[in-house]
Order: sequence, then structure tokens, then C-alpha cells
Amino acid sequence: MHLPFLTLLPFLLPLTLSFPLDERTTCSTSNTISDGNFESGNTPSAVTPNPWKTSIFLGSSTYSLTSPGSTLTTSSVSGGKYAFTASLNPGAYSSSGLTLSQTLRTCPGQNYSISADFRFSDNAENKCSITLVYPYGTQQGSVMTGSGIPGIAAGVWIQTGALFQAVTKSDVFKVVFACEEGKRNLIGFDRVLVKPYTGNVS
Repeated sequence: MHLPFLTLLPFLLPLTLSFPLDERTTCSTSNTISDGNFESGNTPSAVTPNPWKTSIFLGSSTYSLTSPGSTLTTSSVSGGKYAFTASLNPGAYSSSGLTLSQTLRTCPGQNYSISADFRFSDNAENKCSITLVYPYGTQQGSVMTGSGIPGIAAGVWIQTGALFQAVTKSDVFKVVFACEEGKRNLIGFDRVLVKPYTGNVS
């Protein structure tokens, strides 16, 4: 059994859009994302954003904040004490998945970069994945990484990222965690940064 979203979320190149000048100059380009390293200690909620919100969309999945956070040191932001961890436990030959999302404070027409750290507890025969989903005009762009990364051992933190151009003042950023064919995994997620990008994203 294959997850529909794995084929319905193709990688899309960022789109260049045009916006009135006043829309681009009257909104803030700072503090785009809140609690990106989960150091508030507040476990994301399925009911009320805090500011992260979760949604279990398939099979047996749970989530929690775990310690320690990411061990990567590729920016000024450390992983700290906590990381978000998705626990995916599908039954035999079945699938499971959950979504973590946050409404960003974006400025229409502004280019942004996304970076985040993740790790898989097991390579799971490349049957598990993490997907970043971001604005792409009236559609969505995505970057998916499978659990069977050549040359990378299970349990090692890795950084991923993407570029996009904001469409509204409240664009939504999503992370989709999934496993299929009965494979189980603990997928860690931490050090999420969304900030203005001065380069070209088209």
C-alpha cells in the first residue's frame, strides 16, 4: 500500500509573483516563525495552535517533545533541550502519518529561506519520509526526503531546506511525517528557521 500524498506532492520550483509595493513594505519581515526550536517546552496541539499544530491523518501515530534537541551547529541557533518527535507505528503492511504545521508571519512578495534539522531512528528500507510543504502561488511546493539516505547512518541529524516567495501575510508551513508498508520510525525535527532571503528564488 502506498501513501497517496507521496505521489501527489511533487517537487515544484518556487514561483515569482507580483504584488503591490504597499503590501511588501507594510508588513514585517522579522520573527517569521515562532518556537522553531521547540524550546518553549510546549507540546504541539491537535486542537489549538501553540503556535505549532498537529494532525494525525493516517494509521497509528503519536508525537512528543524529546531531549536533547538537534546536535547540528550550522547556524547561530542551537538545537537546545527539545526536539519534536513523530512516532509512526503502522500495522503490518499498512501506513501511518501525521502533519505538523504553523501559520507564518510573512510579507507578500518577499522571498524566504527555510531550513530545518531532522533524523530518522531507522532507515526502514526507505519506506518512511519527511516532507516540507510551503507556499507556491495557488498550489504548494515540497521537498521530500526518504529514510534510506545513502551514506547516512540512522539517528544522525541532517539539515534540509527550501526557498519560496510569500503569497499572503499568513502563509502556512507544513511538515508531513509518514511511513508505509508496516515500517516504523521515530522522526525527529528541530531548529526550524524561516527568514527573508535576498537572492532569486525563481
